[in-house]
Amino acid sequence: MARTVSWLPRLPALLHSVQDSVRSHYTAREIEQLFEIQPRSAQMLLGLLPTVRIGRTLLVEREILAGFLARLAEAEDANQQLRALRAAPKPPAVRRKLRDLVRRDTDSSSLPPNIEMEKGKLTIQFQNIEELSQSLWRLAQILEEDLEGFADHYEPEADTPLQPDSEEEMEEQDAQWIAQWLKEHE
Repeated sequence: MARTVSWLPRLPALLHSVQDSVRSHYTAREIEQLFEIQPRSAQMLLGLLPTVRIGRTLLVEREILAGFLARLAEAEDANQQLRALRAAPKPPAVRRKLRDLVRRDTDSSSLPPNIEMEKGKLTIQFQNIEELSQSLWRLAQILEEDLEGFADHYEPEADTPLQPDSEEEMEEQDAQWIAQWLKEHE
């Protein structure tokens, strides 16, 4: 009897994750992480699906991956269905031009409704600890995906130190700093 594929028991969660993603395509590396499989297994999985080649990288469209997972989820015996797909000829490569490529799983603009943000201020309203933890988890995902964009949008402007007007003032500030440093290190 053939071994059961390690990710098949998690099929509903995988399908949900792919369907809810705003990502347009998945690479072999991203499939490895999502399915929690080895690189060779990810390549074999990509071989079952129509792919788009960008340079040396193969990509599978999110809709195609979601359809594949949905077919397996609907099958009475997903393991048998997967074996049948492996025995079928390889699907042709997608020939149409790649128009959009979204490489993150979630939309960073979609904050939960109980989170309000403005530059330098974050407010989270919650009724219970579970609601708070879900909001913080979503915020952490957004920060992990696009920290620089988030910082550009919400980080307050840095106060710029006042520049001395003259060279004499600069020398005075330097002398004060050196005197303070000597005093601390005696």
